Amino acid sequence: MKKFFWILLLLIPACAPWIKPGGSYESSTHNFYVNIPKGWMMLDTDQYLLISGDGPFLQYVLVQDRPLTRPFRNTKKKFNRHMLPQEAADVIIDEITSDRSILNFEIIENVPTQIHDHDGFRVIFTYKNREGLKLKTIYLGFLTGERFYNIRYTAVERYYFAKDIEAFREVVESFRLIENKRNCPALRISQTLKSN
Repeated sequence: MKKFFWILLLLIPACAPWIKPGGSYESSTHNFYVNIPKGWMMLDTDQYLLISGDGPFLQYVLVQDRPLTRPFRNTKKKFNRHMLPQEAADVIIDEITSDRSILNFEIIENVPTQIHDHDGFRVIFTYKNREGLKLKTIYLGFLTGERFYNIRYTAVERYYFAKDIEAFREVVESFRLIENKRNCPALRISQTLKSN
């Protein structure tokens, strides 16, 4: 996991620094908004929104959207727009268990859930990274249209997971898609005027 974050941070462009926004944040790149916990930092890239209070090696919340057609790195399974939430969960679980850097993977819970009016799934699991550190993750996901959205919370199981679980719940409760933003002609005109 540590190796993953060093690679992740190296790939982040210089124009996307960590910032402390506080309060409601709209990610126009990913078509959603969430509340950022007070004092937490965030990084909004073209692939995800990463939020952390004490640094991503200790705890982070990752909010991401991806097209259903994008292949996964570790599994050959694919999404399709007609999948049930639990079928989508199976794709994600296969992607995680096929990752060689994930050791001692154990599912604690795999259930349907609602993520702001969207039928989705919640998977809770633990694993160890290659350094032997035990981490715990809550992974929420749902399909809508041609995209898959996920919100996940990962933290060192000892101390940090329990410490920041309420902050994660607040992020999830605040999550909203920006409805029809990508297809709104008035908004496209407004954005064009701002860019000129």
